[in-house]
Amino acid sequence: MPAPLTAPDDTHLEALGLSVEAGDEPWVRSVSFAAERGGTVLLTWDVVGASAHLLWSADDDVVVELTREDVDTVTVDRHADGHLASVTSSSDGLTGALTLTVTAGCVRIRDTLLRS
Repeated sequence: MPAPLTAPDDTHLEALGLSVEAGDEPWVRSVSFAAERGGTVLLTWDVVGASAHLLWSADDDVVVELTREDVDTVTVDRHADGHLASVTSSSDGLTGALTLTVTAGCVRIRDTLLRS
């Protein structure tokens, strides 16, 4: 089993004005971000399973869906008029960074997976 990942606690997320949803297990958390034109971006992570899942949907359609395993760190902070979230991962030979920016005007997802 992978090592537990480092992630923000509920107090930090609530201080950012985000609503925290508990998962089926006490170590699973989700936060949702209001996206442009009524869409929603949901970021879920499993501290014990060291995984993260990002789902961007708009009008009941999936725009982007990404899953990461071997996650080391999840961060969520304020950015401009919205939020910035980052998921870093590493495994044998690969390192990755998934960055999510959600502001009043845009959703930007940058996904990098490189050989290490």
